[in-house]
Amino acid sequence: EMDDILRKKTVVIGLDGTPYSLIQKLTQQGVCPNLSRLLSIGSLREMKSTHPPVSSVAWSSFMTGVNPAKHGIFGFSDRIPHTYDVYYPNSSHVMSTPIWNILGKYNKRSIVINVPSTYPASEMNGILIAGFVAIDLARASFPTSIVPTLKEMGYKIDVETQLIHESKDKLFDDLFLTLEKRTQAILHFMKNEVWDLFIGIFTETDRLHHFFWEFAERNDPKYSPLFLDYYKKIDASIGKIMENIDNDTTLILLSDHGFCTLKQEVYINHWLKEEGLLNFKTAPPKSLFHIGDGSKAYCMDPGRIYINLKGREPNGCVEPGNDYEQLRDTIISRLIKLKDPATQTNIIDRIHKREEIYHGKYFDRSPDLVIEPKHGYDLKGAIYKEALLSKGNFSGMHTYDDAFVYINHNNIIKHPIEITDVTATVLASLDIPIPGNMDGKNFVKWN
Repeated sequence: EMDDILRKKTVVIGLDGTPYSLIQKLTQQGVCPNLSRLLSIGSLREMKSTHPPVSSVAWSSFMTGVNPAKHGIFGFSDRIPHTYDVYYPNSSHVMSTPIWNILGKYNKRSIVINVPSTYPASEMNGILIAGFVAIDLARASFPTSIVPTLKEMGYKIDVETQLIHESKDKLFDDLFLTLEKRTQAILHFMKNEVWDLFIGIFTETDRLHHFFWEFAERNDPKYSPLFLDYYKKIDASIGKIMENIDNDTTLILLSDHGFCTLKQEVYINHWLKEEGLLNFKTAPPKSLFHIGDGSKAYCMDPGRIYINLKGREPNGCVEPGNDYEQLRDTIISRLIKLKDPATQTNIIDRIHKREEIYHGKYFDRSPDLVIEPKHGYDLKGAIYKEALLSKGNFSGMHTYDDAFVYINHNNIIKHPIEITDVTATVLASLDIPIPGNMDGKNFVKWN
């Protein structure tokens, strides 16, 4: 009994893709009273995501505390080394130890609900219900003995985004239902299990933003109020979570990236083709296999450029060393000038060379360049498109900046904060030493 009272506890709640600027706006406007109450007793900070700012990469960095060259996840899809083949990374491809396994070594128990890139669920000390891209509930659950409980409550792994093809309203209904089920599961395991660390991620916010961000931003008479209602419900869920934790519990809230209105999708392979750096054996090409001889570079989602390097790519033609360096510099100097023909504004904000942002054992797998676009320009790795720009179903896109982190302490000591720092702070909150290979640093002074 005494042991449980003295037991340090930490709760981490993720709001996938919720921007720092949006949290500020919603709390200032009184839309989210529970969040407002939390802000009055703790610290809210802007946080940087990962390059690129996609959920699989960012949550992998959160769960391991390391950059992609150490955990091995560089995108939603990745290249199989020395081929033009692509695979979709899952939990078995995460090459660094997740925080709950670090804690397991210290006999600490974790409950982990809906973290992307944790499927299929692996054995751990506690309970894990995998998130995106989990398909099968049994393979998403550890231990599998929790499956009947989840089925009984009608647990939903994710929002059925294909409902957008039927109607926006059907998608909104499913957004609300998924949120309700997620909250129910979080509260169930929070109340009925013993734990030192509790992690619950709401990925529904990301889905909401992809389809409805622009409607909210331009005050659409129907969907802007629904967007705010959704955040009221999120806030109510946070309120229920707060009822189940005491003042001694460390509470951290975070998002894995920011969000903004999507103006245009930008097809970088189209640009590479126009610049004479990429050609194809077949028309129209269907995959990277159709890259033609003499192609010097190609792009994968979202703006990861790979040089077609001799000795690395099957048909690589660019010599390592001087040729490689010159080609990267040429691509950077030309691509940075890319403008939106309609507005004459720049499309690209910055282009990072791999060695500026990645370091670690899997560095050789990293893209040679990572493009960071201006807000509004969503970079795409589609192999073949007739034009540079287009607009699809999405009305919102991810951003590298404007993610947020909140902690119920007033002594934040580190600036700027990156997502890997959250991992270090979680360990510090439970008095666990931060491993030497971790890239993140604890950002709070503990009393």
